[in-house]
Amino acid sequence: MEKEFVKYKERGSMHWREMMSRDVRHYNATQQACYDWIMRYLENMHGKKILDVGCGDGALTYSVALCGAEMTGIDTEALGIKLAEENVRSTGENVHCVFIVGSAYKLPFPDNSFDDVVSCEVIEHVDNPEKMVAEASRVLKPGGKFILTTPYRLTEVPTDPNHVREYYPRELERMLMGYFSRVEVKLTHHIFWFGLYTYTFRRFKRRQFGKWFVNMLALWFRYNPFMIDYSNPTKFDRFVQLVAIAQKDPVR
Repeated sequence: MEKEFVKYKERGSMHWREMMSRDVRHYNATQQACYDWIMRYLENMHGKKILDVGCGDGALTYSVALCGAEMTGIDTEALGIKLAEENVRSTGENVHCVFIVGSAYKLPFPDNSFDDVVSCEVIEHVDNPEKMVAEASRVLKPGGKFILTTPYRLTEVPTDPNHVREYYPRELERMLMGYFSRVEVKLTHHIFWFGLYTYTFRRFKRRQFGKWFVNMLALWFRYNPFMIDYSNPTKFDRFVQLVAIAQKDPVR
C-alpha cells in the first residue's frame, strides 16, 4: 500500500532549509552527502539534460542545476513542486529548472529523453520500485546513468513510518540489473559517524553535540565524514546508506 508523504505539509521545505542553512544546529550533513554522492557520479554535468525523480522541495535539483545542467524535477506531491518553484526563484540564480507534478510510474517524457536520471531517498517510499526503475531506464538515453540513494536495510521492518521498503545491497543490485547493463552499489555513511551524528546526550537535555560537531566539520572545514569512500571496507565496517550507479547500454 503506497503511503501518503505528509512531511511537506507538516514541515514545509525541510530539505531546502537544511541545505541552505549555515547554522551547525540546523544544517544536515547526512542529507547533503546524499546529494554530493549523486553529483560525484554524475561527473561532468554542464549542458546535460537530467531528470530528478521525486524532487520534493527542489534541493537536489537546484544543486545539480548550479553545475550547469538542464534540470527537470518531477514529484507526485503538488505541494513539494510548489515549494521547489518558490525556493529556486528565491535564490535569484539564473539556473535551468523545470518542475512537474507527475508519477515515477508513468514519466511524461518520450523514450531516450535524458542524459542522466537521479533520485535521492525516494525508492524506499514507493510500493512498486521495479516500475519506477523501468521508467527511469526508458527515458534515459543510451549510455546514460541512473543514480539513486536509499537507506541500507538494518531491520526487518523500516523504522521510518514513511518507508514502504528498505534494501540490502544485493537486493537493490538484482533489481537494477533487470533494466541496466552495468550496476554498482556502494556503501556510504559509516555507522560510526552516523551514530555520533544521531546520538542525543540525555544528561544534557538530549542535545545533539555529535551532530553539531559533524556539521561544523562540513560547514567550517569543508570535510564531510559521510563522504569518506570506504572502497575496501573491513568486516567490522558498517554503513547506513547505499548509492547505486546503473548504466544503460550504449548504442553499438
